[in-house]
Amino acid sequence: MSDTVSRRTPDGTAADQRRVGERTRADAARWATVAAFFLNGTVFGVWATQIPLLKSRLDLSAAVLGVALLFLAVGALTAMVASGPLLGRLGSAPVTRVTALLFAGLLPLPALVPDVVTLCVVLALFGASGGTMDVAMNAQGALVERRLGRPIMSSLHGMWSLGGLTGAGLGGLLLPLMPPAAQAGLVSAGLVVLFLVLQGRMLPDRNASGGGLVLPDRKTLLLGLLAALSFMSEGAVLDWSAIHLREDLGAAASLAGMGFAVFCGAMAVGRFGGDRLRHRFGGATLMRGGGLLATAGLGLVLAAGLLAGGSPLLAIVGFGLTGIGLSNIVPVLFSTAGAVESGHPDHAVAAVSTMGYAGVLAGPPLVGFIAQATSLATAFALIALLALFVAAAAARAVPRRA
Repeated sequence: MSDTVSRRTPDGTAADQRRVGERTRADAARWATVAAFFLNGTVFGVWATQIPLLKSRLDLSAAVLGVALLFLAVGALTAMVASGPLLGRLGSAPVTRVTALLFAGLLPLPALVPDVVTLCVVLALFGASGGTMDVAMNAQGALVERRLGRPIMSSLHGMWSLGGLTGAGLGGLLLPLMPPAAQAGLVSAGLVVLFLVLQGRMLPDRNASGGGLVLPDRKTLLLGLLAALSFMSEGAVLDWSAIHLREDLGAAASLAGMGFAVFCGAMAVGRFGGDRLRHRFGGATLMRGGGLLATAGLGLVLAAGLLAGGSPLLAIVGFGLTGIGLSNIVPVLFSTAGAVESGHPDHAVAAVSTMGYAGVLAGPPLVGFIAQATSLATAFALIALLALFVAAAAARAVPRRA
């Protein structure tokens, strides 16, 4: 028996060393992916500070600016549709690297363009690079999550939220000190340096699946539908919460923006705690609880309008609860799409990303049409029903345990 043990020990030790080595590589890849999410969010945050200055510099009307921003959205959506085959041929790591550098490198260009035609071209490229990067970094995050054997997707999306807040805050602080192009270039250069230090640690996954066009199956379509509804709900709160607080509830101008701020902060906090909750309770339970909490939060928003004179503070609390509730739904959906046991996980992530982004585009205008026909409170009531549907569909779309 002792001879048997002695013969097995070297093999066991080698296997243990391989597992330790794989885990070490996966841990390193996690930090590289964190840098990618942070870069993507920060670039979007800085871009948000540039839009009013761009409108003024080129003397754009609201309608023309809307058309220009539509080019950004169309560029992103088109690139997302094509990203599945691209990831299949090249892998998520090189696509993330290239698109991250393109996305950050294009950031200063809108502040330099001489006319609206050039602006539309630049924004289409900007949206395409950002959209492709979004799909690639989520696919890489799903791969790292599988190698680590524990949930990390919520914290990755939390880093995106933190990047957005950092970009908006830092960008706002720098604008009074330097021209817009210099502000964007300085932040972009810092992000590129940070990313280049960590990007080599990403996990290779080339040829993990075929490179051709693959139509999503019914389960992937369900994941994409739920992502679209969740993103639609997020967009509705982000774009319409301040208007609801100001015009419907009579909040002071200084208080009207608090609904947006509290919602964003609550989402970031919820995401940084989401991985631990998912590990303990499972993805389906986390999604169901989040959908119910978002429904309850929007219920408070509606209740605030029923009180005499309206209660902006109660509505702000409701928006905060909504943010916590929605915070982990999309990360769980992306993680589930990237963990398919057969087929094409990169194509599944691309499909869910594309449908989710379509929800981002459709949500705010849809709320506007409903508010015009009825009221903004009615629109928020319908968003609450969407969150309730997400909660009800969670068990069908997501496994109870990874």
